[in-house]
Amino acid sequence: MVREPGQHDEPVALIDLPPRVAVWRVAWPMVALGILKSAYFLTDSYFVGKLGDKELAALGGAAFAWWMIWIASDLGAVGTHALSSRHEGAKRRDRIPAVLTQGLYVVVIVSIVLAVFVWPVRHLYFDLLGFVRGTAEYRFGNDFLGASLLGAGSLVAFQVVGSVFRGVGDTRTILSISAVTLVLNAGLDPVLIWGWGGAPELGIAGAAWATAAANTFGVGVGLLVLARQGLAPSWVAPAWGTVRQIFRIGLPVAASGMGFSLVYVLLGRYINDFGTEHMAGLGVGHRIESLGYMFSVGMMVGAATMVGQHLGARRPDRAAASAHAAAWICSASLIPMSIVLFLLTPTLFEVFTDDPATAAAGVHYLRIQLLVMTLMGLEVTYEGAFSGAGDTIPTFWISFVLTGARIPLAWLLAYPLGWGIGGVWWAIAVTTTVKGIVMWAWFRRGKWVDAVKPEDLEEPAVVPAISEPT
Repeated sequence: MVREPGQHDEPVALIDLPPRVAVWRVAWPMVALGILKSAYFLTDSYFVGKLGDKELAALGGAAFAWWMIWIASDLGAVGTHALSSRHEGAKRRDRIPAVLTQGLYVVVIVSIVLAVFVWPVRHLYFDLLGFVRGTAEYRFGNDFLGASLLGAGSLVAFQVVGSVFRGVGDTRTILSISAVTLVLNAGLDPVLIWGWGGAPELGIAGAAWATAAANTFGVGVGLLVLARQGLAPSWVAPAWGTVRQIFRIGLPVAASGMGFSLVYVLLGRYINDFGTEHMAGLGVGHRIESLGYMFSVGMMVGAATMVGQHLGARRPDRAAASAHAAAWICSASLIPMSIVLFLLTPTLFEVFTDDPATAAAGVHYLRIQLLVMTLMGLEVTYEGAFSGAGDTIPTFWISFVLTGARIPLAWLLAYPLGWGIGGVWWAIAVTTTVKGIVMWAWFRRGKWVDAVKPEDLEEPAVVPAISEPT
C-alpha cells in the first residue's frame, strides 16, 4: 500500500504476516504465560514443602486431580478460542462478544458440576490413587483438593476470558494480566497457609485458595480490558445451540486430558508400591517438567490461533504452514531446554525438598522424561492446530489410546520384566514419543480443513453452526 507523506503506518494483520512470524508473535507471550503458570505450581510446591514431606506428598498426589480441574476449563476455553479466531480471520469481530457470553455460561455449568457433584466424593480419588485412609497424606490431600474444587470456577472463567484474547491474537495483554495474578498468588500463599496478618491459617488448603483468589482478580481485570476493546460479553440469555457448539469443540480435548490424568491416578498404585517418595518426587518433577510443557502450550496457542484465522479467511495452505512453523519452533527450542534441565535436575530438587529419597526419586523420573520432551512438544503443538480447526476428535482418540497404553506397558515393564519404578517412567516416555509422531502424521492427512464448513461463517446467526468433524 502506498501512503501519503506523514500518514501513519497501519499495523499489519496477523494473517498477512509470514506464518513463522505470525505464529511467534502470538506464541511468545503465551510461552511466557506458560512459564508463569509453571511458576504457579512451583510456588505452591515451595511453600507446601516448607510444611513437611507429608504435605508435599499429598500435593504431589493431588496434582493429577488439580490437572483434571485445569483441563475442565477446556470445555469452555477451546471452543471459545476456536470461534473467536474464526470470526477474527473472517473480519467479523462484532460476533465475538456473543461467543464470550456463551463461553461464560459454560463456566457456570462446569463450576456447578465440580462444586456440587464432584466435591462431596473427592475422597474417592485418593482411594483410587492408593492413599491409605486415616494417614496424614490422605487428610492433607483431601483438604487441598476440596479447596481447589470449590474455587475452580475462577480458574475456568479465567481460561475462557483469556481464550478471547488468544483468539484475536492479543496475547500480550493476557500475559500482563497473568503476571499480576502470579505475583498476587505468591503473596497470598504464605498469608493463607500460615495465617499471616490475622488471616485464617488454612495450611495446605491455603495454597488452593490463594490461586482461586488470584484467578478471580484476573477475570475481573480481563473483562474490564475486553470492555474497553468493544469485546465485553453481551449478557443475553443462554443460546443453547451455541453452548452445545462450544462443548462439542472442547469436550474431546477435555476428555483426552481427563483420561491423561486418570491414567496417572491408576499408575499411582504402581508408583506407591515402590515407596511414597516416588509419588512426592513425581509431584515435584511434574512441576519442573511443566516448564517445557507450558512452552509447548504457548506454541499450541500460536498454532491454534493462526490455523483458525487462516481458515476463517479461507486460506488452508497458510493454516497448514502455520502449524508446521509452530512445531518447528517448539522442537528447536525444547532441545536446549531439555539439556539444561537434565544437567540441573539434582540442584532443582534440592530447592523443593530436604529429603534425599524424594530428591533421588524425582531425579530418576525427570531425567527419563527429559529425553523425550521434544516429542511431547510436537504432540501438544499439533493438538493446538487441530483445536484451531475445530477438529478435536482425532486428538481425543490418539491421546485416549496411547495414554491408556501406559497402564499395561508400565505393569509389564515394572513387574514381569523386573524394571521396578523405572519401568513406570519408561512406559510414560515411550508412549509420549509415539503420540508425538502419530499426531504429526495425522495432521498431514489434511482432513481438519473441512471440520468447519466455510459457508457456516456466512450465516446471519450470532454464532456460526459447526458441522460434525469428518
